[in-house]
Amino acid sequence: MSTPDFHAVIFGATSAIATETARAMMAEKPHASLLLVGRDAAKLEAVANDLRARGAEVRTTVADFTDPATDWRGMLTGTVDAVLVAHGELTDQPGCLADGTKFAQTVVVNFTSAAAIAGVAAEFLAKQGRGTLAVIGSVAGDRGRQSNFLYGSTKAALDTFLEGLRHLHAGTPRVKIVTIKPGLIDTPMTLDIKKGPLCSSAEVAGRLVWKAIQNGKPVAYIPGFWRWIMLVIRLVPRLVFYRTKL
Repeated sequence: MSTPDFHAVIFGATSAIATETARAMMAEKPHASLLLVGRDAAKLEAVANDLRARGAEVRTTVADFTDPATDWRGMLTGTVDAVLVAHGELTDQPGCLADGTKFAQTVVVNFTSAAAIAGVAAEFLAKQGRGTLAVIGSVAGDRGRQSNFLYGSTKAALDTFLEGLRHLHAGTPRVKIVTIKPGLIDTPMTLDIKKGPLCSSAEVAGRLVWKAIQNGKPVAYIPGFWRWIMLVIRLVPRLVFYRTKL
C-alpha cells in the first residue's frame, strides 16, 4: 500500500454531505488516511468500506455527540491536514419547544458538541502550525425564520463561535478555519422538506465542500448562489419580513 499523502478526520462521517466530501477528497487524494467518527457503527463501516475501495486507509471510531465526557482531543493524533465537523440534526421544532429534554439535545448536537470539537481541533492545528478545520453550519443561521429558528439559532451560535476561533488563531496564518453554509441539500435529513429548483444534491455539495477546504476561505456558501439569497433575506426590513411565511 502507498504511503498516505493526506490525513483527515471527519466527525459525523455518515452524513450524506460528509460521505460525498470524502469521496471528492479521494478523487484527488487517492492515498489519503482517514479517521471517520460517527454515532452508528454499521453505517460507519459501510462508509469506510466504500472509501477503502477507492484506495483510502480508513479507521473508524464510534462516538456519542451528546456526551460531554467524550475525549475529542484523543481522536486527533499524528499529523492532520484537515478536520471536517459535519454532524447535526434537523429538529422537530414544535416538539422541541414543548419538551425541554429534546430542546437541550438539539442544542448539544447542533452547537455544543460541534463547538467543542472545533475548539479542540483548532488548538491542535495551531500547535501543529498548519491545517484546515471546516465546520458545516447552515444558511439557516443567517436570520431567524419562523419555520426553523431553533435549528437556525444553533447554527448562528456556531457561526459566531467559529468567527471567534478565526480571530483567536489569526496569528497562525497556515491554520484555516472554514464555516460551511449549505442551503437546501437533498439528503436523508431533509427528506420531509419540499424540494424546489434551488435544491442541490449531496454529491454536488460534497464536491463544493472539498473545494472550500482546499481554498481555506473563512466562509463558503454551498452552492455559492446562497450567499446572495441570504444577503437579500438579511436586508429585508423587519416589518416586511414579519409578513412573510419563510
